Amino acid sequence: MNLMRTVISASLLVGMMTAPVAADVIIDDFSSVGDPNPWPVIVNAVGSVNVFEGGLSNVIGAARHSIVRATFLEEPGLDFVQAAIVPNFGMILDYSSTSGARGDWDLRYDADGQGLNADFSALTDIVLDFGRFDFANGQPLPVLVTLSDGQNQASLMRSLNSSGAQSLGFAFMDFAGIGFLDLGRVQSVSVFLDPGLAVDFRLSRVYGVPSPGSLALLTLGSMVLAGRRRRSISVD
Repeated sequence: MNLMRTVISASLLVGMMTAPVAADVIIDDFSSVGDPNPWPVIVNAVGSVNVFEGGLSNVIGAARHSIVRATFLEEPGLDFVQAAIVPNFGMILDYSSTSGARGDWDLRYDADGQGLNADFSALTDIVLDFGRFDFANGQPLPVLVTLSDGQNQASLMRSLNSSGAQSLGFAFMDFAGIGFLDLGRVQSVSVFLDPGLAVDFRLSRVYGVPSPGSLALLTLGSMVLAGRRRRSISVD
């Protein structure tokens, strides 16, 4: 009997060690664009351009709404802000501005206004993977992530403060207003990127990170079921 318990414990330990890691929840990996392709967008006067894309794959809610703005142009008509989503070139969101231009990019995901009705209750963070950031003139890149359940909002701003490829994480526990938000019924996700003058960056993926606790519960459930099966076999 002790030998059997040892074998069971060993097999459960192996099961825990080899249990699959819970998958990230893709919000947008920029592998899909609208048809016809609306990109690139060039804004060479102070103002904004709205781009709506529907029927997208690997995008939460299958729709992406972009607002690309030029907020300052030192020489209007010469300076400009350029934005593009390039699925066939490493699947990236690419932003650049000339030396006298400043703008921003607002991304919104809400299933074309119908609401995502997405369950984020098993997630702990939203993460943005940047493939490039030039940190021009020592200017950080502020990023604001906002979640809404249709009635309440929670938001968190963080910044890139160094050049190169990097990830920027937004932990739910740090969001202002998160206690009033129903994470089980998230209706919209927005990402607002607000670079300074003459800044270039590339964003390759936006995704949610699952809670380690959700994986632990799954593993524990498997352990209990396995133990019950083995006990019934030993009785027979």
